[in-house]
Parts: sequence; structure tokens; C-alpha cells
Amino acid sequence: MQVKKLIKKVVLTVVAFSLFAGFTGCTGQSGENGPVESVSADENGSGSINRAYLPVKRENGKKFKMAFVDIDPYNETFRMMYYVIESLKADGWLSYDSLPYDPNTDADTLEMMNWLADNAESEYIEFDKEIQFYTTVTSEEDIYNTLKEHIEVKKDVDLIFSMGTSPSLMLQKFDFDVPLLMYGVSDPIGSGLVKSAEDSGDRRYWAHIDSSAYSRQMRYYYNTFQFTNIGSVYGDAIISGLPEYREVAEENGFTITEYQLVREEMDEEVYYKELESIYRKMIREDGVDAYILNTNVIPSTEKARELMQIFFDANIPVFAQVGSAYVSDGAALMIVDPRDASGTGPFVSNIIGSVFNGSDPGDLEQEYVSSPYLTLNLDVADEIEYRPSFEMLIACEKIICSE
Repeated sequence: MQVKKLIKKVVLTVVAFSLFAGFTGCTGQSGENGPVESVSADENGSGSINRAYLPVKRENGKKFKMAFVDIDPYNETFRMMYYVIESLKADGWLSYDSLPYDPNTDADTLEMMNWLADNAESEYIEFDKEIQFYTTVTSEEDIYNTLKEHIEVKKDVDLIFSMGTSPSLMLQKFDFDVPLLMYGVSDPIGSGLVKSAEDSGDRRYWAHIDSSAYSRQMRYYYNTFQFTNIGSVYGDAIISGLPEYREVAEENGFTITEYQLVREEMDEEVYYKELESIYRKMIREDGVDAYILNTNVIPSTEKARELMQIFFDANIPVFAQVGSAYVSDGAALMIVDPRDASGTGPFVSNIIGSVFNGSDPGDLEQEYVSSPYLTLNLDVADEIEYRPSFEMLIACEKIICSE
């Protein structure tokens, strides 16, 4: 097709320019806050300030132990944890030859954490398979009882690391007197997990905050495509960033056609039939001219690709909210990733190190703004007859094209 031929010519120009200028679009960028460094720390990394994060041994000579709780296998949270672990290694907390996983395609974070329990070497930190959970696999009661045993009886858990909103809410309900670090949460403030960006409200709690991530994302999508009616199916409005999206819609005069569908409350087959029905209704009756694939609505990129074909057949662009794998696997045209996992990973690992060095989570900074990370799929662009501008191609961190 002529569109694809034109795009390929532009891409070749971009590649040539990139090689000439020493530009690389395949690596992440550090966040706007810059690298985080230890200040006034002694040779072991400990010190009187909150930000000391270099390796230090536990007072009783034993290794630090971190419990881990996630929802289920999901590439986006896998990528985020992958780069946290890599940064812990870079800081000297643990060692291994290399992680046998691909952050762009793998999804089973618990498998990676269990691999660390078997293979990572360290004088400072250890991983215990007994205190690593998926909430979709282990019941809330069993998670509570196991953590209670380790925290209050064995006294061998120094920190709980939580991925996502629902696990974090569950762990706060448990109210254990142990540091709780929350990552991968769409809106920690709106979810009630922390008081504000400046104050978590509890010395035990810390959450990564990027308060304008979804607003920036939606503004980019709108400024690029000037759609009038964008579709959105969501399970939880806060988790899916709907308050921020609605603000941008009101500012710019476009409509968001919203449908709520809670995946966890339905049989899988029924859920996907209902989802397909909503998508067809969006096109046939609601007149959407764009769609945003919200977080965790379709965990499988393969299933997402199948269902997004409904929009592609109508030449409607699909944007991913989180998860560059949706773009890589052809389920979305593009993503302006609100979380640059490779850039944010060192910030989060330094928080872990600071807690092990004796800091209260509530005393540590929470706000960290990721650099924009744009991924574009040219095969999808060709399918919906969209011609990306030269400026967009230059701005891309990653361009997907089968040829």
C-alpha cells in the first residue's frame, strides 16, 4: 500500500539521521528529577540523611527480607519490577549473571522473584518464595496469615513491596507495623493510599507518584489526532485515570464515551462477549473516532489484538494507557508510556535501599516524573491508513514494523 511505502521511506530517513547524529531510540531516558545519589553516607552506605541507599547489613547480621505482592502476570508490572531489580544489582545489593527474562515480552513477575530466591547471591538481601504472592492465586486470608507469621512471629520481614492499587489497599487494611512501598499505582492519592505527594500520611507508607502522567498522555493523543469522541472501557475509574482524562476532555471540548465492566466479577467467556458487544456499539451507535485501551481491561495482548481488530476495521486508532507490549504485539497503534520503567526503576530501588538503611518510608520523596516514551506500530498505522508525521517518527523511542 502507498501509505506503508511512504512510511518506510520516512523511517529509513529517520534511521539514517539517527545513525549520523548518534541518536538512539531504543533506550529509556532518565526521569526529569535526574539520577538519585547518596549524600553524606559512610562507606557502608548508611548515614544520617533519608536518601542513603547503598548496601548495608542488617543490625543483627542477618539479611534483609522483602515480601512481594502483585495481582497477576502482566507485562507492564513485570517491566517495572525488572528494572527495580536490575538497579538493586547495580547498587550492589545482590548479584547474578543476568536475568533470564525479556522485559518487553515476559509477564510473570512472581516467576522472576522466585528465580531470584534460587539464584541471586547477596550478603545483604534475600528473597523468600513463601512471602511472594499473586492476589489472583492466593486468597486474602492466606496472604494475611502468612505475612502475619513472618512479621509478628518469625520477625524476618523488613519491607513489603506492593504492585498495583488493589494489593496496596489490601495490605494497608492488614495494618502490619512494617514499611510498605507501593509501586505501579495509577493514582495513589485518589485511591486514598497516601495523603499527598508531599506527605504519605503514615511513616510506614510510600508510593510512587506522577500526578500528571495521564493528563500529559491524553493531551498528546488529542493534540495528535484531534478526535471528537474517544471510547473507554474501565473496571475502576481511579485506576484507569478517568478523572485526569475527563479534565483534559473538558479543557479541549471532546467527549469520552465510557463503559464500566469489572472483569473480576464475571466469567471470562461472558466478560469478553460483553466487551466485544460494547466495542461494536461504540462504533455503530456512539460514533467514537478513537479508543483508549485502559489498564488491565484485557491482560492478554493476543486477546487484545483480536478485539482491537473491531476498531482497526473501522480505521479507528487505538491508544494504550499502559503496557508497550500492546503496541509491540499490534493491539494498539501507539503509547505515550506514563511510566518509563527503565528510568523510574533506579528511583524506586533507591527507596528500597533507603528503607533498609533505616529511613521511614514516610520521610522519603514520592514524586518522580518519567520522561515521555513514545512507541509506535507502523503495521497498525498502515492498517488504519494513518500517516505519522516526520516529527512523530523522530520523537519515537521505539518503532515497530514487521518489515
